[in-house]
Amino acid sequence: MKILVLILALSSLVLGHTSMLEHGGFMSGFMHPISGLDHILAMIGVGMVAFYATQKGFLTLIAFIGAMILAATAGYNGVQLIGMEAGILISIAVVFGLIGFASKLPIGTIVAVVAFFGMFHGFAHGAEFTTGSFMAYMAGFSSSTLILHLSGMAIAYLYSKKLQVAFNN
Repeated sequence: MKILVLILALSSLVLGHTSMLEHGGFMSGFMHPISGLDHILAMIGVGMVAFYATQKGFLTLIAFIGAMILAATAGYNGVQLIGMEAGILISIAVVFGLIGFASKLPIGTIVAVVAFFGMFHGFAHGAEFTTGSFMAYMAGFSSSTLILHLSGMAIAYLYSKKLQVAFNN
């Protein structure tokens, strides 16, 4: 019973799509990606994929953020997207699945998959924005997304170094 109560109490923290952050400017945009576990996991995962893709891995970051900005603009302008939350949740599984294959897949495939799922995340940002400067808001969520991507790359780097030490001993 205690676990059920805890799950219900924390359930709003899992999804970053609440109306409290979709107004204002840079800071509300900056906080949106780090307000929900769904965004955090997906964006850290993209950074990890970029690290393991090695050759031209930076293109995955550009693809995700670029698709996110385009989709945010579409969402802000009233375009409808069916399955936004499902796309975001599926993106976590797909992106973390890509981590194991990133060094074996062509960079074009990785970029296409990452951009496709970046679209869902961006659309959520744009569709839920209500008041303030949308440009500042986009700059904010793009900045924190990049920080999460770079954090994912750092995590993958540290993990790979730990594996090297483990296998060399």
